[in-house]
Amino acid sequence: MQPGNLWRILGLCLLSVGAWGQEVSEEISGYKVSISGTMVVLTCPEEVESNTAKWEKDGVLIQGANTTQHVMPTFSEVEDSGSYTCYSDGSKKNSLYLKARVCKNCIEVNLMMVVAIIVADICFTLGLLLLVYYWSKKRKTNATAVMRAKGAGGRTRGQNKEKPPPVPNPDYEPIRKGQQDLYSGLNQRGV
Repeated sequence: MQPGNLWRILGLCLLSVGAWGQEVSEEISGYKVSISGTMVVLTCPEEVESNTAKWEKDGVLIQGANTTQHVMPTFSEVEDSGSYTCYSDGSKKNSLYLKARVCKNCIEVNLMMVVAIIVADICFTLGLLLLVYYWSKKRKTNATAVMRAKGAGGRTRGQNKEKPPPVPNPDYEPIRKGQQDLYSGLNQRGV
């Protein structure tokens, strides 16, 4: 996946998380619907008079709902979904079908807070990465190579600590004088 596409996907995810946690408010055919957590608020169209407003759900009058706003503090998708109508004595009846999905234990997330947390996490991770890099670089420069002093005649005494001697391979030893007859019969083919 290309890095540019990864940033686009991350941005879309952040936008969807921010939009998911925010209060939803839409105006449909004059009605205004507002959803926050489990609370749903329906507002009548402007042509309905506020002092004589009445609400109906599926053709049945809702008792106690005599204002232009109908508040449902604990909206249930199964029980409260249906056709809502707000009208006054002199206005025409316009209906709104409402089916909303709400969440009891949801936390509303501010988009800027999510972006701030991600940016802080990236900065912290990069800072820690740089700290480890400079610490390991400093530790490497403090380690000094141990070399032996040169002895008489300009030769080094002992082995050089920088290069270890090559490890002999026991499978391939050189043939010494006097052992040629021992190895001469090993590679005989029916010639």
